[in-house]
Amino acid sequence: MSIQDSLKNINFKDRVLACPAMGKTTRFQLVDEFGSGEPYAGLAFEVTDSEDLKYKGFLNANGTGEVKNHCAGAIALTFNTAYHGTIETYTNLMGREHYPLPITELQVRAEQTRYFKKDGSRTHVKPLSISGTDEYCQVEVRQLVKHVSHLPPKVQCHFPLNVADRRLMGRFGTQGVCIAPQRLTVLEVRPLRALRPLLSTTPEFCALNLYQLALMATLSYCPFGQEPDGQPVTTPRVSFKHEPSVGNWFGDKLAAFMENWQVNPEQTQPYYPFYEEVPYSERLEIVPFDPALYPSNNPLLGSAQENPANIHFLDDTLRGNTGTDTQAFVTHNHNIILIAVRGTSAGPDFLRDADALQVPFEEGEGKVHRGFYEAAKVASTFILKYLDRFHNGQKVLICGHSLGGAIALLLSQMLLCRKGFDYDVLLYTYGAPCRRCHLYQRRRVLGSSPHG
Repeated sequence: MSIQDSLKNINFKDRVLACPAMGKTTRFQLVDEFGSGEPYAGLAFEVTDSEDLKYKGFLNANGTGEVKNHCAGAIALTFNTAYHGTIETYTNLMGREHYPLPITELQVRAEQTRYFKKDGSRTHVKPLSISGTDEYCQVEVRQLVKHVSHLPPKVQCHFPLNVADRRLMGRFGTQGVCIAPQRLTVLEVRPLRALRPLLSTTPEFCALNLYQLALMATLSYCPFGQEPDGQPVTTPRVSFKHEPSVGNWFGDKLAAFMENWQVNPEQTQPYYPFYEEVPYSERLEIVPFDPALYPSNNPLLGSAQENPANIHFLDDTLRGNTGTDTQAFVTHNHNIILIAVRGTSAGPDFLRDADALQVPFEEGEGKVHRGFYEAAKVASTFILKYLDRFHNGQKVLICGHSLGGAIALLLSQMLLCRKGFDYDVLLYTYGAPCRRCHLYQRRRVLGSSPHG
């Protein structure tokens, strides 16, 4: 039986299986996928040894750190220092009122590195510059910091950490990366880069947007895909493994630099959006779920609990006979807020299409199609709540297909007519039951008779 197999049969909980003798020295180095430690130079680190003693220090110009005179046994390495720079992308995310993000200096550094392989997959061989080191492991930022709910899911690696080191640390190795003592361990940190659908914010008609937003409008027919999907969510975290789904697109795949193409379960031919590579914090965001960090995620709130599904996804089918069967999703970054409204999908939608009684447009002038308007009111309530939290001057891109296009058109007008606000709206619709142009820009009104 190997040492690894023997360790599996031992209960290491709350045990310290190391001699408390002092005098040990351990070195470690953080590098990017090209083998350079310069991106991580000067980072502050903290180490916990097998006797729960703490040691602090800074990485040198080559990204190398050293801990001297620690207790025998493995050590746990963390980088929890909060970002303290002035880049607005990060300061705005950290300081916003709703869902402020615990961004660390390590995260910012990792966002500034690049992938060795263009598709973002992990490297299969060690960089030549560090081929002679004692230990070599591939890690991600989420393994080195305390708060991880806002970070992308882990991807497969070819040089994993030694699980035995963590087991030998017992309860002192529950956070951070555990590394073997009295040797040099090189940690290749995966870059924090994401894919973002390329969209134009210019007011003129754009063929790029026509294609990109057609895919987003089609994606709106998919579920959000959150697991678990009950209300309230009682688990400490959520995932988005269902494919295709809105959550999987923006919360998992694109966040982890994986191209998505399927926007319909029956789709077999791929239609890839045009993507641009961006630092992770500039992606289109799905907010984190962390009941310990955000009081609004507490399951004790019951039906009032917030989670990514009810923040980003409108599902008015849940109200049964009293609902409008409207569905839509919304996501954003520092430049745009993207809204996509689902079109005709089930029986109730056909009844809504047929409810053509003209009723007053309360937000402005004229009359509108009652069926479309009732759905637009539900969508407006959902979207205004989102905008009140996350709108900070971004362009608002709205799209929808069929019934969703009609709802999106009225929703655009509602936003433009909202008193005290000056939203910059851009609308693309597809096969919508309207007689007006399908491109709707800021300050362009529908005249005296807005209609569906």
